[in-house]
Amino acid sequence: MKKFLLRHFYNISLGIGIVVLIGAIIFWKDMSFLQGLAVLNFAVINFHFFEEFGFPGGFPKFCNTIFACKNSPAPDRYPLNQMSAFLTNWVTAIVLYLPPIFFPDVIWFGLAPILFGGVAQLLMHGIYNNIVLKKFYNAGLAAVLFGHVPIAICYIYYITVHNLASGWDYLIGTVIMVLWYVVVVRIIINKTFEDVNSPYPFDEVEMNKFKK
Repeated sequence: MKKFLLRHFYNISLGIGIVVLIGAIIFWKDMSFLQGLAVLNFAVINFHFFEEFGFPGGFPKFCNTIFACKNSPAPDRYPLNQMSAFLTNWVTAIVLYLPPIFFPDVIWFGLAPILFGGVAQLLMHGIYNNIVLKKFYNAGLAAVLFGHVPIAICYIYYITVHNLASGWDYLIGTVIMVLWYVVVVRIIINKTFEDVNSPYPFDEVEMNKFKK
């Protein structure tokens, strides 16, 4: 079961994203606007996972040969491997993207995933990754441009027009986003499972999806 989950978490995410999206459409009128955006954002982050690892995929090799490490001694498992990839993505979805659905009126909580997906991911996928790859597209960019960014624009416009956010909300939301990525993802999760002899290598199919 664990092996299947680590190998196919992003395929499962695609299914989750589709179900959540359909649910958002059906129950849209029963939700507040901010809650609806949070639900859509949760669906999009699941599509994001699938785009990076499933189709077109290629993030594992990109990360281990260009993004995080240029000379990895074991590109199929170092520094990123199936376990750290799974935990990074699903724990982020659960901790950052799920709570705003249940607490839509806590603006600083809602801003954390909004800024993470609509701003930080845009800078990473829309600028940095493309510059590094010398391309106009990298896996994950479509979800950012057509999902996270529009949702972020709608969210920020709504809370601004209705005077729902203060400078403190933006500050706290930004701090949560930065601490989550730097401390939890990069240090706690990634460093804990960073092992050149990791028993959780990416499958050959996953590695072969990357085309520079």
